[in-house]
Amino acid sequence: MTIWIHTLEGRNYSQDSDDHSLMCRHLEAIDEVCQKIGVKSLGELVDYTDQEYNYEEFDDEDDDEDVALDPETGLAYGIDDMTWFDAQEGLSSFKALKTAVASSVITGLDADEVVELIEELDNCISILEKSAAQAGKFHLSLVE
Repeated sequence: MTIWIHTLEGRNYSQDSDDHSLMCRHLEAIDEVCQKIGVKSLGELVDYTDQEYNYEEFDDEDDDEDVALDPETGLAYGIDDMTWFDAQEGLSSFKALKTAVASSVITGLDADEVVELIEELDNCISILEKSAAQAGKFHLSLVE
């Protein structure tokens, strides 16, 4: 499992994301840091639509009907099926989290993983800066 960051500006949906698997693996420890520094936890910013759809699809394997793809997302579900959060609020949380990660130890991470986590956070910050500039929204999509 991994986390991808998706953005939404108006009805423009972007799922162009790096893989944030370290963030996913250590989500519980990261959320503890978020709680300590007083920002929204990353776990609260996760959208489970993709995972729920895939589990539902697995359960309905007897259904041979082809699923029509949503024209805006190219997926079997649409923008309005997903949960979205304010990009500016997310940007503030990610910046504070990056500062905290850079200055302290997160349980279960060695020095190399801290560097990698900071790279993942930098990627999210870069994406959120662009989205926040357009009053956009985002979420962290949990995918397998």
